[in-house]
Amino acid sequence: MGCVVCSQLVDMWTVRAWGTGRRAVDLTSCPRMLNGGYHRVTGLHYMSSFSDAEDCCDDSSSASSLTLDRQLQGADGILAFFVRNQAAVMIRNEVFSCFVFYAVLLVIKMYTIAIITGQVRLRKKAFANPEDALRHGGLQFHREDPYVERCRRAHLNDLENILPFLFLGAIYSLTGPSLTVARLHFLVFFLARVLHSLAYLLAMQAPTRSLAYTAAQVPCVSMAVQILMSVASFA
Repeated sequence: MGCVVCSQLVDMWTVRAWGTGRRAVDLTSCPRMLNGGYHRVTGLHYMSSFSDAEDCCDDSSSASSLTLDRQLQGADGILAFFVRNQAAVMIRNEVFSCFVFYAVLLVIKMYTIAIITGQVRLRKKAFANPEDALRHGGLQFHREDPYVERCRRAHLNDLENILPFLFLGAIYSLTGPSLTVARLHFLVFFLARVLHSLAYLLAMQAPTRSLAYTAAQVPCVSMAVQILMSVASFA
């Protein structure tokens, strides 16, 4: 399978077809790059979809070729070009976009718990630092409060569980899972963590909080196992 390559970049680009219908665009060094003001770059590879390769190499538009030529000038320009295109490819990944949606919701939830903790401290006048207590009435308010500690524990539990999920979810999204299955993983974790926080803040009857915690661990363990299976052959 061939690709039309614009004349300015004919010595820079090599487009090879994969059996999967995707193409690899290899940036190689050549004398024309140096003569044209480009920096020598070796070993830099960019994986693009077929449509991306055609967009980059379409010589029917001189304006597009000129823009691309300017973007590639200098090492910084080359790297920026590939980073922008790689980011666009990831966002077009439906599973990764689904993960980003739930990840942002979880981060917002963490911020919300942190704000609630701060507001409860002010309302209960229970400050962890003496300087804060002095500002709000005196050292007698440098103390602990049971409900403030409950809010703080809810926030710490979020940190202990959501941060690993963000790592696992991002890697899992790149292993090519089914969108339906991936969405189920993300949704179960999100709902379980919301229920866990509510159970903590509202002091719901046991074992509500424990069940929510366990439910949130199931998709994390599942993603971890699938990631390991995907990369086991490279270990």
